[in-house]
Amino acid sequence: MKKYKQIIIALLVLCSCPGTALSASLDELYRDIIRSENKGYLPLFVKNREIPDILVEKEGLKNIPATPQEDTSSATNTQPIKLTNDRAYKDMLSKLYNEKWHQVLLAVQENRVTPMDLDEIRKRVSLNDPKAVEVYAWMHAKGVGVKNNLPEAFLLYQKAQSLNVPKAKDNALQVYRAMTPDQRAQIKNSAIN
Repeated sequence: MKKYKQIIIALLVLCSCPGTALSASLDELYRDIIRSENKGYLPLFVKNREIPDILVEKEGLKNIPATPQEDTSSATNTQPIKLTNDRAYKDMLSKLYNEKWHQVLLAVQENRVTPMDLDEIRKRVSLNDPKAVEVYAWMHAKGVGVKNNLPEAFLLYQKAQSLNVPKAKDNALQVYRAMTPDQRAQIKNSAIN
């Protein structure tokens, strides 16, 4: 609703002072609004400039691009021009990756783990991320986001200990003490196999 209000206000400004704002099209105004809502980045649905298939009534319109094509026949350089700064791009991806992990940890802390959060944790556990292994072990020990599974928690704490996680050995001992004899036998059987 906020987006529509901003568009209406922009249209009113355009109508009230036609001499100053004629250069801004509705598309540019929309992109500026989306850019401001997304911290300076345009999402893919805004970047994708092709006509959606559901809006095409005739077969002849499907192949018409929304933006004019450039004439590349006169270009002498066949090498593609690389306009992105690799370091800035990698820094941005790293920041997003860490921000996503922070959101997953917050979800675990607040006991509102989604399947996507669980997939992210499992992916990091498979990559032997020490923090992820410790969090996943804690989740199994407490039953947060997954079923309470003390043998699995114990094995994960042992894995965390091998990854040099502080106090993982103490936590594994606490989990082992809380297990029933059947659960302890299950661990011994899985160690033999």
